[in-house]
Amino acid sequence: MILDNIRNFDWINEPENVSFTESGLQITAQKSTDFWQNIDGGFCKDNGHFFAAYQNNNFVLDCKWFFEQIKDSAQCGAMVRIDEQNWIKLGLLSPNIYNPQIGVIAANQGTSDWSMHDIPRETHTLWFKLKRCYKDFVAYYSTDGENYQTLRIIHLPKALGALKVGTYACAPKDESFECILEEVNLKML
Repeated sequence: MILDNIRNFDWINEPENVSFTESGLQITAQKSTDFWQNIDGGFCKDNGHFFAAYQNNNFVLDCKWFFEQIKDSAQCGAMVRIDEQNWIKLGLLSPNIYNPQIGVIAANQGTSDWSMHDIPRETHTLWFKLKRCYKDFVAYYSTDGENYQTLRIIHLPKALGALKVGTYACAPKDESFECILEEVNLKML
């Protein structure tokens, strides 16, 4: 059950509307929330909702998200975080609701970069996997929970020792986003 797997998790920017249901952890990501870093361009945001635990060792994080409706740039997925300027997020990220996408975004010393991958328009459930091997991270996703595709390998030079790993949700635009974290599992390697 999800409760057993999140015993050591806590929030950074806990959403106002979060509750446990029979399906899992239901979250309403508040509008105008995001994780983004672009110090040179002057746009930084660090108010997304992140539910995580500290991890010192190599790990694999698996999580499953359900969302009824894709909204403009709304996000839910997996994340690792060293601090405000150094993190990786992997999740639903659709700047165009008619062409849904998954994004892998890495903030490295205050600058974010991203890569995008199209997913089927009728998608309502996504599985994400994030694997740590020292300072390197591999991001995977699946639309069926069985067949995973590798999206990206990311190097975070500051990933020494403990960092926070878990799940996140945010809604960067002017509309909140409802999603349900149905499964989460964090295993040490």
